[in-house]
Amino acid sequence: FEAQSYLCMTSFGWKRKRLRDLGSASATAFTEDDGEETLQEDVDWLAACKKARRGELMLLEDSGARSKRLQQEGAILAESERYWEAVKYWNEALELTPDCAALYEMKAQVLMELSECFLAVQCAEKATQLEPTWVLGWQTLGRAQLGIGDVHMALRSFEKALHLDPSHEEVRNEDLTWAQKLVKQKESIL
Repeated sequence: FEAQSYLCMTSFGWKRKRLRDLGSASATAFTEDDGEETLQEDVDWLAACKKARRGELMLLEDSGARSKRLQQEGAILAESERYWEAVKYWNEALELTPDCAALYEMKAQVLMELSECFLAVQCAEKATQLEPTWVLGWQTLGRAQLGIGDVHMALRSFEKALHLDPSHEEVRNEDLTWAQKLVKQKESIL
């Protein structure tokens, strides 16, 4: 996937739901029992079922839309350097869409800004598990690994990112060369 065209995937499960909002006229039709079956003409059963179905569909759409809104609001907060608030928004979005690699990747970047490098590595690893062919996920993982001092793993992550997209100049010219210099410095010290 390209970074610009990457969309969060959501998983949906089919669940049975009771029709709760049938309305008072519909509810009384079930509770009144005088021993014989009578047809109540003032209850619009078709409209009640359609209303309930629309409500269920709206719930599915609302969680995805809410997650996307929380993701965007978190990005705005992060750009304003309100990092902990951004993390809070993204955590809430991850509860709604736990398979969204972009959320984990953005959260990892912000955690690095907060010097929470171990948590950043965990989030970046989750992003690469969800999207193993996403270059930006591997790049963020490599940067987070550098943050905890794991230079060799960072080098491997940058190499993986470059393997996935050999034309990615930032990974090639900045991240990979920086990690290679750090490996050489570390080896010269030992």
